[in-house]
Amino acid sequence: MAKKHRLIIEFCGGFGQGLALLYALRSPDVQVAGIICSDTQSSLASKLIDFAQPGYEIQIVTGAKQPLFSGTIETTTSEGVRLLAEAKQDEESDLTLVTFDRLTTLALAVTRDPLLARKFTRIVVQGGAIRVPGDVTAIAETNMYRDPEAAALVLSARLPLVLVPLDTTSSFRLKEEQVHRLGSLAQAVGLIDRTAMSDVPFAVSGGALHAWVAMLAALSPDKIRTEQMKLSVECKSELSRGAILADLRAKPSVGTDTVVCVEVEMAEAERFLQTVLDQGGV
Repeated sequence: MAKKHRLIIEFCGGFGQGLALLYALRSPDVQVAGIICSDTQSSLASKLIDFAQPGYEIQIVTGAKQPLFSGTIETTTSEGVRLLAEAKQDEESDLTLVTFDRLTTLALAVTRDPLLARKFTRIVVQGGAIRVPGDVTAIAETNMYRDPEAAALVLSARLPLVLVPLDTTSSFRLKEEQVHRLGSLAQAVGLIDRTAMSDVPFAVSGGALHAWVAMLAALSPDKIRTEQMKLSVECKSELSRGAILADLRAKPSVGTDTVVCVEVEMAEAERFLQTVLDQGGV
């Protein structure tokens, strides 16, 4: 009998992330063990839980409020850091962390518990751009750019990490019919309102489903292809801050060995998507 997937999801809102979270909540072989989000997104997470009706209680906690070196010192440990540090494996399920946000909460959890790596089967990080342009600067992706020091700490911690960069997530394209059906579902769930329906095709074509590919990597690791790369994060240069630097030479020597998702099975991604559409009643 296959193990059940237990997920902790770090969620920062939006169209694509909401759909990925909805899939996890409605999947019979997945148990969402906790959701980490900001105060402003907790109501959306609650709304998605109410819509999905998973049949069990899910803890919603807040993550780190500020980047590591924001100049503001957090005087108390966030609930998200505590949730990660106190997480436990069990024999009947795999415990996976999926993060769609900056890596501050995970970095703080690593500093709190140096043995964190033993608690998770895998840690799937949506973020980074390696061979493609970034989405916030010419070379930096949003989640890395928002706290590069945290990203550097996480990479160096030698966690069971799977990085899912823009190189891979951008390869997932939707048909026009799927875009409209997703828009109807998003409106029903409360991800968007009726006045925003005209923006859905733009949002989806602009990469709003990056989280979808990361969720696929978390739940169906046999449906992705990975490569090990030596990676580091640029933290000092103003021009390249937040960039993922990969040593792509024939004999790489600079950076930390990291598993990178370089390809997904598109048929499986389509199946995931169709499951959400069918369950959504749209």
